[in-house]
Amino acid sequence: MRVLFLTLYPETAASPRYRVAQFLPYLRAHGVACTVVSPLTASEFEVLTGPNRAHRPFWYHVRETVRRVVQILSAADYDIVFVQKAIMTAYVRGLPELLRKRARRLVYDIDDAVHLEPPHPLGTPWNVFEDRDQIYKICSQADLVLAGNAWLTTMAEEHCQNTELFPTVVDTHRFVPSEKEPRSFRIGWIGNASTTICLQPAVEALAQVPEAKICLVGGDPSRIDWTGHVAPNIEVRPWTYENEVNEIHRFTVGIMPQPDAPWMLGKCALKALQYMACGIPCVASPVGAICDIIRHGENGLFAETTQEWLDAFDRLRNPALRQLLAEAARATVEENFSLTQAAPRLLDLLNEING
Repeated sequence: MRVLFLTLYPETAASPRYRVAQFLPYLRAHGVACTVVSPLTASEFEVLTGPNRAHRPFWYHVRETVRRVVQILSAADYDIVFVQKAIMTAYVRGLPELLRKRARRLVYDIDDAVHLEPPHPLGTPWNVFEDRDQIYKICSQADLVLAGNAWLTTMAEEHCQNTELFPTVVDTHRFVPSEKEPRSFRIGWIGNASTTICLQPAVEALAQVPEAKICLVGGDPSRIDWTGHVAPNIEVRPWTYENEVNEIHRFTVGIMPQPDAPWMLGKCALKALQYMACGIPCVASPVGAICDIIRHGENGLFAETTQEWLDAFDRLRNPALRQLLAEAARATVEENFSLTQAAPRLLDLLNEING
């Protein structure tokens, strides 16, 4: 079986790394010939998401379109085409139809609320070439839709009868608990510059725990609105694939604040899964997929108001409670959100539609 994976971004982005790349060794070991292509190189993606992202050059859309069309034209050489997240960051008209003509079997994987709007839409006047309903069309044309959480599954089922809930998972052989606890109480968060804004619901609480160390891995604190608050002493550390597990091991508590907004419902709670697999207690906003993962007081804590965030931080100064939550959190990931279980399931699903 030959499978062409069309990822929206290169592997430096979390979505293709966790929804495609981590499955490749298992698939290849079981006879699947896997080809992965993105319309962007890693350096181009860095320009797109870097500090000068507001001045995204027009060449980005031109190169993305030309490369993606060439990649789609090669789809006929494969048994299955697997589209991850979207065909392109702008929803150019006609591409779903071209893809469906070229693909023998089509799998669509959605792990974000990309049906609400394109990730990087075209500006005026070029937006006349966009089709904002493109994600619904891809779902309706797909032989199989893999949805990252329950909310996305409900949406996809309205357009594709063969829809499977396929949560984002982590490699529990890589994300493992540390053998020792941090020397000081450290509140940690991991992500990227663009998602730093998700910290906003916890800003007031973070500003009131000056005795705690606050560590942002991959974040950009300048994107947080500290108006009316004294910004705490924040340690910003760069994210790298090689060091991300070690960085999480430095946390005493991992946090996943999320604004209560429609686009957040498409998120698949990757941060929480990373913390939990490493045996780090997680405090999260009860928004979206995390509500299907954390059981408050059993394997993690929820917080909505500033006082609830402060209370959670205070409770987690207790080593016994941290240990209790950490063990339950790790067990939750091993049982329901591990690569060990998900990889065989993905292979079975691909074999089923390939006939």
